[in-house]
Amino acid sequence: MNPSGGSVWARLTAEGGDRALTPAAWIALTLIALAAMLPGFTAIPVMDRDEARYSQAARQMMETGDYVDIRFQDDPRHVKPAGVYWMQVASAAPFGGTEAPVWAHRIPSLISAVIAVLVTAWLGARIFSAPVGVAAGIILAVSLMLQVEARTAKTDAALLASGVVAQAALMMLLVRGRDISSRFWGWPAVFWAATGAAVMIKGPIIAMVSALTAAGYALWMRDWRILLRLQPLPGLALACAVFVPWIAAITMKTDGAFLTEAVGHALFGKVGEVDDSHGGPIGYHTLLTPATLWPAAALTGLAILLGWTRRGEPEIRFLIAWIIPTWLVFELVQTKLPHYVLPTVPAIALLMALAMGEAGELLKGVWARALHGLTSVLAVSVAGLLAALAIAGNLYLGEEPDAASWIAAGAGALALVAVAGLAMRPSSGDRLLAAAAGAIVLYAALFGAAIPRIDALWPSDRAAAFASTLTGCEAMTVITAGYREPSNVFHFGTDTVLARYGGEAARYLVSHTDCGLAIVESRQSEAFFEALAGARIRALGVVEGHNTVKGDDITLTFYVLYDSSIQAR
Repeated sequence: MNPSGGSVWARLTAEGGDRALTPAAWIALTLIALAAMLPGFTAIPVMDRDEARYSQAARQMMETGDYVDIRFQDDPRHVKPAGVYWMQVASAAPFGGTEAPVWAHRIPSLISAVIAVLVTAWLGARIFSAPVGVAAGIILAVSLMLQVEARTAKTDAALLASGVVAQAALMMLLVRGRDISSRFWGWPAVFWAATGAAVMIKGPIIAMVSALTAAGYALWMRDWRILLRLQPLPGLALACAVFVPWIAAITMKTDGAFLTEAVGHALFGKVGEVDDSHGGPIGYHTLLTPATLWPAAALTGLAILLGWTRRGEPEIRFLIAWIIPTWLVFELVQTKLPHYVLPTVPAIALLMALAMGEAGELLKGVWARALHGLTSVLAVSVAGLLAALAIAGNLYLGEEPDAASWIAAGAGALALVAVAGLAMRPSSGDRLLAAAAGAIVLYAALFGAAIPRIDALWPSDRAAAFASTLTGCEAMTVITAGYREPSNVFHFGTDTVLARYGGEAARYLVSHTDCGLAIVESRQSEAFFEALAGARIRALGVVEGHNTVKGDDITLTFYVLYDSSIQAR
């Protein structure tokens, strides 16, 4: 990396002593991460389906006072441990508890994402140098995959934070741990405590990543004795102390149903068959890297070259062992989602940061320049796609692109230029800062303004807004028919009935004479009317939108009985 002159980059990457980051670097990394992740944090409505389920289940913990069993309405939610639900309860409590807005449930994801950035930067500085640490932190902070997770109230950002702490401790032990191998209260305790926390967040995923990393590194170094530095016996005891109490409590409460569902279906069930239609071919995650690692995806080719040319060094071997075995596992399992490989991204960011400092040497060969050129073109192309996203989304959903969409397109064009500049001079830290700034401006326009303003994307939010204008009943009992997404429950309450067919909605409405409200999707209207059996009704209004989960345009009509107290303003 080029640290010359009095540039911003040179000031940020000054050594703080003993390969440490300066206070200015810590502050700058935190501000960069927050600037990238905060736009849209409070403006984007609750998203289907996972975010709505997690947030609603956390609400129900507060409603019932049961912090052991996890439920979405009456259905057991035995797919993940309780860690993130507890975090969401803690973050929502100061902002209204059971009435807290969805952004309050997102706070753990935001904080976790920032922690992951800072730990990655610390590890890069401690193992390599301050410029490497700062660059790796920035690369992770503005990566598109992390932007999505930081704004979503579910497990993956928290899993990344616990995972990168565990992996940092593992790297310190295996690569730099000769002098501390006999001590437990130190890096071994950090590793096992972080592993236990990760199990409480999302089961054994991080334990798998660490096991693959440690085994791969030890095999490559031909020294299995280094694994003893982990202090496995007291370490396992510490990890178990973190998660076993809750596991024991939920097992007793559910007669083993939690472990059957969580291990049998949510974990192993995803290996051999596609779960919830989330499938993809082998190579799925690799093909998505120009988008998931954007904007620093322009440095992917350099990272590969750096890994190959310096593969004999212990530090590089560890990073490769961190990435490749886990990446292969997720390429081979049948169920695939883009964020599955997120635990490997800090290691990729570190390789990218290292490669920036050696770009001149790495790009001397024809094939090396070709690889870098290919990954750079793909990264620039993604910038173009992001620039067009808001306008294309409006047009696809039948809405007229507004000023926010055009501003997002302009921001995307600026980001495209910045990413192209980084690709042309990958050794320049100032070019990396420019690419990060371009990405931040794009995120501000896209997530902060354009996407929340595409009304058709948020039918349940619009339905709740319309229902809030109705008068006559302090508490309405709501049933939806044909539009059964979990966001309806988050908006209308735990007792909301999600009916599949219009007939169910008609019978429910007839039995709730005064304050019943039926929200019926147009495809279920005929069945709804047939089942009314002569009961008189009133239509209060209509909301149109797009169910993004199923890819369907929907029309929702609000019905009450003719003599209902509910009135439209």
